Amino acid sequence: MDVKNEGVVNIPTRILVVDDEQGMRDFLFFDLGARGYKVFTAATCDEALAIMAKEPIDVVVSDLAMPKLNGLELLGAIKKISPKIEVILMTGYATVETALESMKRGAYDYITKPFQSDDLCRIIERALEKRHMNREIDQLQELNRLKSEFLATMSHELRTPMNAIIGYTSLILDHVYGDVPLKQGEALERVVASAKHLLSLINSVLDLSKLNAGMMPVHLSEFDLGKLVQEVVDTMQALAVEKDLSFTCSYPPGLIVRSDRTKVKQVLVNLAGNALKFTDRGCVSAGVHVLADGSSVEMKISDTGPGIDEKNIQMIFEEFTQLDGSVTRKHGGTGLGLSITKKIVELLGGWIHVESRLGAGSTFIFNLPGVIKLVDPKILGDLKPLSHTAHSKVLLAIDDDPEAIRLLRDSLTGSGYELAAALSGEEGVVMARQIKPDVITLDIMMPHQDGWSVLRLLKTDPELRDIPVIICSIIENRALGFSLGVSDYLVKPFDRRVLLDKLNALQCSQGKVLVVDDDPGVLEIFKTEIGLRGYAVRVAINGRQALELLQARVPDVLFLELALPDMSCFEILNEIDKNPESKRMRVIVLTDRDLSSQEAKWLEGRVDQVIRKGSTTVRQMLEAMEVKGVVMNGVLS
Repeated sequence: MDVKNEGVVNIPTRILVVDDEQGMRDFLFFDLGARGYKVFTAATCDEALAIMAKEPIDVVVSDLAMPKLNGLELLGAIKKISPKIEVILMTGYATVETALESMKRGAYDYITKPFQSDDLCRIIERALEKRHMNREIDQLQELNRLKSEFLATMSHELRTPMNAIIGYTSLILDHVYGDVPLKQGEALERVVASAKHLLSLINSVLDLSKLNAGMMPVHLSEFDLGKLVQEVVDTMQALAVEKDLSFTCSYPPGLIVRSDRTKVKQVLVNLAGNALKFTDRGCVSAGVHVLADGSSVEMKISDTGPGIDEKNIQMIFEEFTQLDGSVTRKHGGTGLGLSITKKIVELLGGWIHVESRLGAGSTFIFNLPGVIKLVDPKILGDLKPLSHTAHSKVLLAIDDDPEAIRLLRDSLTGSGYELAAALSGEEGVVMARQIKPDVITLDIMMPHQDGWSVLRLLKTDPELRDIPVIICSIIENRALGFSLGVSDYLVKPFDRRVLLDKLNALQCSQGKVLVVDDDPGVLEIFKTEIGLRGYAVRVAINGRQALELLQARVPDVLFLELALPDMSCFEILNEIDKNPESKRMRVIVLTDRDLSSQEAKWLEGRVDQVIRKGSTTVRQMLEAMEVKGVVMNGVLS
């Protein structure tokens, strides 16, 4: 029997017969050879293994009872060498036990002696069909893996220019490169919208290809699941309002889980977005509850949409599948969202299914393992993520002890600070990036990631490093704390008056500085040097951004480049003059050229100083300012 190799060369099937009886070996050698097979024979297991080391055998036909190694032992040796080789065992005393043991060890089939050669050939043919099918499956799996790797690579290659298109178009719309006519601006906004939509499609393909190729990493951290659900609902509320839908959520407060926060959020966004997309009337709701054994949580996203026909429910999680596949379908998309969602949930160790009835809406239910604890809401209180307001300051407490957080909350009563809390270091860093608190208190002894590790993350993050941090711990290591950049140190248990005194001192000690320059190198130098001296530093790369920062908060000192790409310092100063609060602000103009007499006359009396770049270092500049008492808030006084 010949098999085709890539449709070009016919290669005869190689059969190895192993039997200690010379007569059986000779009989099968001539009989199978006459049927077109290439036959090899061996009297012992050692001879058989020696032949297999030289020849690519397709099927082994072996006697069960042989001296030294028997057929079952040979079967085990063959499967270790090449699991793809099919083995047929011959025996003169077949029992149910020997048959089961043969199959258990990986034999394709067995045949009882004496037998008709036609019966053996039928078994060989079925074994070859199985081997051929397995080979095709392996090829398909390899092709699928290569396809996934190719898609992952190509998706990255596509994202790079898309990010550039969106980035530079946004800069043009922000007038970074000059004024943009109205009609051109409207057209560019459509370009950005379409590019973002295309980028989302590319990201979906990238996620799917990563998941299929086994290249999707999982980053575990502890976080409050309820807060994450609320965050998703708040983010997508605008879409619900636009469609006149109600979007609500319910969850137990203080539910701490250990999972991949980003991927859990992606699942929630996908399911909520899907529900809002297909629901035209009624409501969408999200719910979370802990299972009775406390090992996992179950989340539900329900809607009052059109529902899904029972015959289609099995299809919805398949890749590139949409229930309405017509070119006139109402809703767009690639059909990847639910497939990606299912794969992510399974990657996190959970499961997902849907309950739906045509005309009665749908409920997607997914399970997430990794519950850490359920904190008593009476202890934790209402600690939702906060945002800055005009009349309040925010203190972010990072501590795994709910009682310590409760004590901090009560201690801040009447202080002018609002409290936000995180029960792990990972969650604390995420919240710090979200709410940009005025000050952070940080415990040292926390599981998974201690306070020193969190402090390093905070102080190496350009967005967070200027936020003052107060260590609040039972461990007293002030030297290490101050060497790593903390602003103050509290040892538990602490007195409320000591905490408030430190917060007041911190508020008074931080001079606020804004540096405006279109040269990133200059900004980095200023930010580093000024930050090292204890000042809160913000930077802007153009006049428009500077005015936005000035409107949000007037600094004590403004370092302002004379010539910016979108407007001059004269235009910025005219806008600043309109704000009465800016009268206390000191202004230092930076320039790399000599001023004209007209410019010098205009700036006279409006700014505190004009400094030529390169004529003095930032450090010398700051030291001179401190001597002159430029900054008003304590440090520079």
